[in-house]
Amino acid sequence: MISHSGTLFNDGSVGHVIEAALRAQRSQGALGLDDELRRFVRTMRAADPSGRLFPVASVAALLDHTADLVRSKGPAFFPRTFTERLDEARDGAQGDDFLRTLSALLRAVDQEPEAGFAELPLADWEAATRFPELFGFGANWVYDGEYPSLSASVTAFVEAEHPFCSESFSGLVADAQSLLVVFPRPAALSANVTRWIPWVSHDALREVIRVIDDHMRAGHSGS
Repeated sequence: MISHSGTLFNDGSVGHVIEAALRAQRSQGALGLDDELRRFVRTMRAADPSGRLFPVASVAALLDHTADLVRSKGPAFFPRTFTERLDEARDGAQGDDFLRTLSALLRAVDQEPEAGFAELPLADWEAATRFPELFGFGANWVYDGEYPSLSASVTAFVEAEHPFCSESFSGLVADAQSLLVVFPRPAALSANVTRWIPWVSHDALREVIRVIDDHMRAGHSGS
């Protein structure tokens, strides 16, 4: 009987590291494991609470602990999905040895300067993780072509979410503002974000901020 939560291994940080190894393995050389782990570390560092509550060193320690469990408990201790992913990612290496290798690589990456976007462009999974509200907005309000313009899409979103504005708007505006700061040049925004979130441009991000700001001033200013 499994005495732990399968989420720890399938959806938690250990699972995310195994997924990084799988992406590299399945890419047949197009992606490097080291680069995928650098993206993982960069993504963890993007949010200050993550670095404080669950730093990269803790992820590495958890991988070492998982390696101990693989050796002492065997595959039956783990969720089947995790075991299948690990078997594919390790490509013939011993499971516990492979996990320790990942742990050592993570520790090494964590000691390096953070990878810049010019050197290591934003990956699709990384963009979705760092800017989830922009991903969701496109899927729900842009791509189906229901509205004639982006401004109309944002206005419809605002009207649909009101009066729960404080719960709905802060994440979207924060994502938009963050992209304007991190990628101030159109070429950089295109290379890192627009390729994964097609509706995004500097003008589109400013329009999102403008429409929501206008609504908050008109409807929630307290006057």
